[in-house]
Amino acid sequence: MECGVHNQFFNQSKNMDGSLYLKSGGGYVSCKMHPVVLFNILDHYSRRNDGQRVIGTLTGSISENSIEIRNCFPVPHTEGEQVGVDMEFHHNMLDLHHRVSPKEVIVGWYATGSEINEASVMLHEFYWREINHPPIHLMVDTNLTDYSMAIKAFTSNNITFNDKALGSQFLPIPLAIQTFEAEKLGVDVLMKGKFNVNGSERLLSDLESLESSVHKLQTMLDTASDYVNKVLKDEVPMNNNIGRFLADTVSSLPKIDPSSLEKMFNNSLQDLLLVVYLANLTRTQLTLAEKLQRVV
Repeated sequence: MECGVHNQFFNQSKNMDGSLYLKSGGGYVSCKMHPVVLFNILDHYSRRNDGQRVIGTLTGSISENSIEIRNCFPVPHTEGEQVGVDMEFHHNMLDLHHRVSPKEVIVGWYATGSEINEASVMLHEFYWREINHPPIHLMVDTNLTDYSMAIKAFTSNNITFNDKALGSQFLPIPLAIQTFEAEKLGVDVLMKGKFNVNGSERLLSDLESLESSVHKLQTMLDTASDYVNKVLKDEVPMNNNIGRFLADTVSSLPKIDPSSLEKMFNNSLQDLLLVVYLANLTRTQLTLAEKLQRVV
């Protein structure tokens, strides 16, 4: 059930004498994480039974020099004189996860807190043996040190002396948040909810989403047009990169007559209104049918 790691591995962060050297680690140069991972970690932390930190397994994909963290799941563990991991629970959760996402593999583990201690080295060693390649350690500071929730990613190198392991050194690697379009929409809704007292936010209807997209597009067009006019008037210095980006954007647009574009837009809008009308009509009919059935 539990897996304990011996005390021979310890955190080593400063250089020793010239006879010691760092054994090469994973060689990862970057790490990307999806927002759902952070939400799952915070949900796990909010459901904990006591003040102990929580840990879990990270899953995703591995490329040549980078790791993409797509999902995670919690793993019960104990910390004290011995560090224990519920291996049976870990393997069962991994089997269930592979049924949903068979292509995802274990890329590392996460823990809440603001520091790496001796138990972290032991847990890291456990995951290293599980996946046979250097894992990523993701640390989420739920203690809100300096009034911020820092999120950091680490990889480790072994410190050896005459082929004998003496310790581990955790090295930070760049971490970036990567989102799909659906994830970005969800994050935007959650960000709007932070201004409400109850933390909730109403989802926009199709027409409201269309209106919001049109307003956003209009704002971006106004910003680009204002920049171009200022450059032509020598009010701001010219930026070649922005110019190339605007030229590529304009050239990628299909050449359509304005009247034809307006006709296509109106037809699409009418189709959308028709679908909304039919959906509301169907919903009303089902409600009336349900009430009539109750009366009968």
